[in-house]
Amino acid sequence: MSALSKRTVIIATAVVVAAGGGTAVALSRSGSDGTPKTNAAADATRTVTTTPAPPTTSAAPSATDSATSTATPGMSGSPTPTAATPTSGASGASGDPGAFADDGTTPLTQFPSLVKFSQALAGSSHVVTTIDPKYQSAAASAVSAKPLSAMVVLQADTGKILAMASNGPADLAYHAARAPGSTFKVVTAEALLRGGLTPSSPAPCPEKDKNYPITNDETSTVNLQATLRWGFVHSCNTSFTGLFDQAANTPVSQESTTYFGLNQPWDLGLGATLYGVDGGATANVPQAKGQDFAAELFGQGAITMAPLNMASVAATVDAGQFHQPFLVPGTTATAHAQPLNGTVDADLKSMMREAVTEGTASGSFGSVSPPVSAKTGTAQANGGEDSWMIAFQGDVAVACLVEDGGYGDKAAGPEIAAMLNAANGR
Repeated sequence: MSALSKRTVIIATAVVVAAGGGTAVALSRSGSDGTPKTNAAADATRTVTTTPAPPTTSAAPSATDSATSTATPGMSGSPTPTAATPTSGASGASGDPGAFADDGTTPLTQFPSLVKFSQALAGSSHVVTTIDPKYQSAAASAVSAKPLSAMVVLQADTGKILAMASNGPADLAYHAARAPGSTFKVVTAEALLRGGLTPSSPAPCPEKDKNYPITNDETSTVNLQATLRWGFVHSCNTSFTGLFDQAANTPVSQESTTYFGLNQPWDLGLGATLYGVDGGATANVPQAKGQDFAAELFGQGAITMAPLNMASVAATVDAGQFHQPFLVPGTTATAHAQPLNGTVDADLKSMMREAVTEGTASGSFGSVSPPVSAKTGTAQANGGEDSWMIAFQGDVAVACLVEDGGYGDKAAGPEIAAMLNAANGR
């Protein structure tokens, strides 16, 4: 994970109840000169000011927090560290400091992975976020199942961040810089399909790659008659590395930028920065050659992602178009991408659904309703294996990472299933 200096900014919280009856969080702060900042964007809402609540620590502190936790990046518009003056007024309906009015859910500052975002939201005294209490509560509960878990939930057709939750370092959901493993085969498959292959194109799955010391996650994953569809659904690494020459004609680094909005700074409402990269890196998916390029075809090599990035990959397939994720409504996107080819997108949707009905994601989502489409990932990291899963259901896209959690369907998948079931009232 990137090593960035920590900030300590204590804010005073307020609650905004939208005119349409929904709930959203607003933040009250003083400017660097000590004067209150205002924001006309909140004028259409009714403000309920509450007693300030200082940022909390992670719900499940870990021994790795002090060593691996990363702070909110230095962004344009980030505040000068100050302690905000407590505000006075009525508390929310739940009676808790900073609580959402009328719905009794946990306030933004008490969700571990959102603490640093609440610290960094600058430039106004009322900032309404896109966080949906239903999904945030469900995600926070789901990641409590495993240490070092993180999840991001997006509205696929808009890019709205509905939830970000971490069980471990507070910013694991958006600043983890980990290899995404086979979840990245979604991007590789898009490149191969756009380059002229079809799901029925031959993609043999031997035990070992013929050119490089690359094997499959499970030695039982062997099928010399495999197609691209089979290799994707059953997550065969050598099916993808065997297509090295075809993939080289459409480099995944280029595809990541052009169609998935990666390798570009995103502005979530905090200023533009590059998420999911190691400190000093300039791309999520660097250009690579030889064995490094072969490794990138199945999400290893120098690729680094956070759940935020991979949730966006799932959302791009779901919506057929990249929409830059954002936390603050009205934020102007700084990253852009071209729409996916319609046939290619339909093929990706079909293969992700088959990964659930007959492939590596069947254990997590086989009984989840409404239907889910997904892709598993298992990534080698620091001598262990990270568990990844990306998925979408309706217009909701999600990614989950469980560091050192093993196979994607073992740890990350069940957490997403739990979140979806809870959010759907199941």
